[in-house]
Amino acid sequence: MKVEEREVKSVLTEQKNGFLATAPYPYTHTLSAYTGCGFGKTSCGTYCYAQFMPNWIHFAQEGTGWGGLVSAKTNAPQVLEQTLSGFSLSKRSSLRIFMSSTTDPYQPLEAKYQLTQHCLKIFQQFTDLDLLVIQTRSPLAMRDLELMRQIQYAWLSVTIETDQQAILTRMGGGSLLTKRFELIQQAAALGMPCQIVISPCLPYTPAFADILVNSGARRIVVDNFVAGDGSGGNRTARSPLGKENWFDWRDEQPSLTLFNILKARGTDVSWSAEGFCGIPPRQRLPSAAQPEQLKLL
Repeated sequence: MKVEEREVKSVLTEQKNGFLATAPYPYTHTLSAYTGCGFGKTSCGTYCYAQFMPNWIHFAQEGTGWGGLVSAKTNAPQVLEQTLSGFSLSKRSSLRIFMSSTTDPYQPLEAKYQLTQHCLKIFQQFTDLDLLVIQTRSPLAMRDLELMRQIQYAWLSVTIETDQQAILTRMGGGSLLTKRFELIQQAAALGMPCQIVISPCLPYTPAFADILVNSGARRIVVDNFVAGDGSGGNRTARSPLGKENWFDWRDEQPSLTLFNILKARGTDVSWSAEGFCGIPPRQRLPSAAQPEQLKLL
């Protein structure tokens, strides 16, 4: 994998429409300290919608496939600090930031560059934001759990698409599921708010629901390829996974079934975009309203 370093003028991207700007509690911004993703050659890279996003297409070099090039925004923490300092108190108190939407903030390069860690240290200095969601599939995030815990508006969100490691191995490997569940358990033990996102839902065993319920996560979001790729499945169809036929990725029934099982168990579970945007503002103490139980097709 080729690695580049560059300086940027901004790191917060305003969300005016799209998946993360969905009701009930839309995000105001996303934050990415990297362009491209070192997990691009693993299981998630076979279907990742980020490979079709403009920020990657404009950055990618000719002949460079998804996962073959990553740019580290070396001044991202400094730019973040300048940006937050320049906002008024009322502006900062409205900020709902998703880190990150088009890359993993704890991809392997983070072990060297520590850009995500330094961004967290900046957030630690500002106590008045509304929400920061740290979205990852990487056990490297365990390194920073204590730091995350000190940011009172931070949530850890961990992707766990299945309970079958063999499925991920078949698709190209990636972070071990056992390590991801350990990440959730350690976060919960520290009192760190955390959620699991089953995004997208891959084939799973009948035990998956029980594993999720007992994971320690405060809330769960269920998603699938059709609802979650931002184009009704069209991006997935263009991806390497779209050419596979060993399971029907267009079949939404397994994810709907899992959602309803979790709902019946009394779990705090939400669906797709409404679930990602389902963490209420800090000023509102009651839990976010849950969507009505989806009917089995």
